[in-house]
Amino acid sequence: MIQSPYKKQRLKSAFLFCLILLKSNTPSYATDEFKDLVIYTENDPPYVTVDQNGKIGGLATKKLDDLLKVMNFPKENIKVQPWARSYQESLVKPNVMIYPIVKTPERSEKLEYIYKLYNATVFFFKLTSRKDIVINNLNDAKKYSVCAVNNDYRAEFLKSSGFPKIDHSDDSTTNVKKFIAGRCDISILTEIGLYTKMEKLNLDSTLVTIAHPLKEIDSDLYIAINKGTDPKTIESLKKVVEKLE
Repeated sequence: MIQSPYKKQRLKSAFLFCLILLKSNTPSYATDEFKDLVIYTENDPPYVTVDQNGKIGGLATKKLDDLLKVMNFPKENIKVQPWARSYQESLVKPNVMIYPIVKTPERSEKLEYIYKLYNATVFFFKLTSRKDIVINNLNDAKKYSVCAVNNDYRAEFLKSSGFPKIDHSDDSTTNVKKFIAGRCDISILTEIGLYTKMEKLNLDSTLVTIAHPLKEIDSDLYIAINKGTDPKTIESLKKVVEKLE
């Protein structure tokens, strides 16, 4: 039976449509050497943002996008969850990556830092109304209670430096809310991190003032991977970074 050219064209179009539909419903996978990797992050504006559709962006994600493209790692495979959970999993599970994270000697024992994503500086902040708070050095700051995020590098710094009064929060937004509400005397934050969260909370930026810069902390942000991961995978990641740099 001879088919008309029109019917053949319809069949071809239907076939192409099925292929497109099948492709759109097929999960995205990374290059074979990276397919077992899991990347965790948290919704932490302005460094990491997650919109209503689940699309991930933010300052620390811009350079990460370049890395993911070379890895052929689909961005939609990044998992967003609370920082404390992500951090703990990155410390104990091979193939787990986490960003953005600051490099510290303690963390470097269990994490391999792969790629720098963002340069940052940390300060002690106080409420502008607190004229009684005066900080000229690190020891001065120890007289005050400090708001910090649990398991965050700044909280770890405070603890290791002997700060006696640390008020922990589970996430950075709650931390800012507690600070503005006067639950603690000072808070340890980056400028852009604090002001972005205050804007989101509809708070006037003049409510806060820098009390003292913290030059003692390296606050640059990285993506890191658990050191228990196959060394070949870690080496492949480093080669990817070399291409970018």
